[in-house]
Amino acid sequence: MEDNAELNAFRRQWREEVSRRNKSSSSSKQDHSSSHLAGSHLDKLPPTRHDAADRNEEIEEDLGRDYDEIVQRTEQQLTLRTADDEDTFQRIPQKEPRSALEHFEKAVEKEAEGSLGDSLAHYRKAYRLDAAIDKTYRNKHFPGKPVQTQSDKAPEPTENKTEEVELLPTPELIASFAGLPIPQAEPFIKGTPPPPCPIANVPNDVLIEILRHIAVMDPACFSRMALVCKRFAFHFAYEQHIWKRLCQGQEFGFEGMHYSFACDLLGNPYHNLTPRYTPFPRGRPVQVPDPLSTWSQVFQRFPRIRFTGIYINTVNYTRPGGASSFSTAAWNSPIHIVTYYRYLRFFPDGSIITLVTTTEPPDVVPYINKENVAAAQPGPRQPPRKRPELPSEASADGPPVPAVAMNALHKAHRGHWHLAAPVAQDSDESDSRTDLVASIVQKASEASEHDPRDLVFETDGIGPNRTLIGHLGLRSSNTARAVGATRSAPNTSKNTKLVWKGYWGYNEVTDEWAELGLRNERAFVFKRVRGWGL
Repeated sequence: MEDNAELNAFRRQWREEVSRRNKSSSSSKQDHSSSHLAGSHLDKLPPTRHDAADRNEEIEEDLGRDYDEIVQRTEQQLTLRTADDEDTFQRIPQKEPRSALEHFEKAVEKEAEGSLGDSLAHYRKAYRLDAAIDKTYRNKHFPGKPVQTQSDKAPEPTENKTEEVELLPTPELIASFAGLPIPQAEPFIKGTPPPPCPIANVPNDVLIEILRHIAVMDPACFSRMALVCKRFAFHFAYEQHIWKRLCQGQEFGFEGMHYSFACDLLGNPYHNLTPRYTPFPRGRPVQVPDPLSTWSQVFQRFPRIRFTGIYINTVNYTRPGGASSFSTAAWNSPIHIVTYYRYLRFFPDGSIITLVTTTEPPDVVPYINKENVAAAQPGPRQPPRKRPELPSEASADGPPVPAVAMNALHKAHRGHWHLAAPVAQDSDESDSRTDLVASIVQKASEASEHDPRDLVFETDGIGPNRTLIGHLGLRSSNTARAVGATRSAPNTSKNTKLVWKGYWGYNEVTDEWAELGLRNERAFVFKRVRGWGL
């Protein structure tokens, strides 16, 4: 009897405790639903520090001079064209390789793209046809210079040696181009008069105004004009008021950057009466921040998101295939090479579209926009529908969108983004959701100091009441080749690379955080897309 009395008392206490917890959980769910836009569910921070924060993505691997030359040579033949044609994102019709050299060239091309499986298949076919095909490829694309021995060199007389020419520093050399005229083009036929050059007679003030308009339309085109002649190179380097206009402008400058969330996850703008923060406001005296010295350096190195293209992350990893029936580690067990892509497109209004898919960039990148994502996904109040199997139109005037792109955009996520403020903001210039997300990222990554290159984005997750929070860092694609890199400013950045610092998921129903693995992830690389913001 005594045991039954103790058991009944324990059961009664247990039921009271369960009912008390259910009441508290139901009230907390109501609080979460009522204050979702205010960000109250973000007061619980992620439990652990993300492993991606320990990566050192700034250290470039030394792959050797030959590998760099091979990549540089084959990038001209990629499906995604580089240089002037890299923003086409169109497939180039190519014939199937037949000889060993053609298979080897195709393998190098696929390796540069990130398609390791296709690259390995072409390498095998090439070596089966010719065991020394690598030497043939090197002799064709990188012919070695004949080595001149010491005996072949004729001794030069001492009296005929001339003094070495003293090389001027680059700033002094460009400054010497100030008074040079714009040269005329060479004649098409030798002995005939050269073609006219009307721009050579344009006054200097008008020429600078033309360059300013070109810079506002497309900074990349303004940079390429420095290669036309020495006179343009001088204006490109010394007309700092043009670079200041770019920095303060909204087209490509920092007036278009966001340092707090400006819209919700669906892209609806927040109504904020206070003026939006910008590091270089117009109408006020602004100075170049240390350790930079010119406005051109500010435009090149200051943290800035680019809207004229997309950030792509190509992920490759291997996994074992089906094991043999005789042994789990048989010599003929297949190895699968898995390739998928992550896409990030930022918009000037503070919204973002993220996409993880196996669809290759030429098939989906030109169609990543808000209209196509809204067409591919059912709305929040619309009944669910099947994925479109037939091509649909993004707009009445636009071309039809292929079905492969619409099927990929069905998995896209919408959200918002903001950069870390380079200086301390006033408390009334930021919202509570931005502050809470920033505290989440800072605590989870255990950042020892404020880094203005940090970027935070938040998107809707898979299923209702789920969100994804990502922490990225702006970097340069190659720190060793950054323009004007000095010891006083080692963290130069061209803003063409985004490295992972953390990725978390939050479930509002269960109030649980989950650290999303990034073991196989690599940095995002920026690619320009023709027609986006230009």
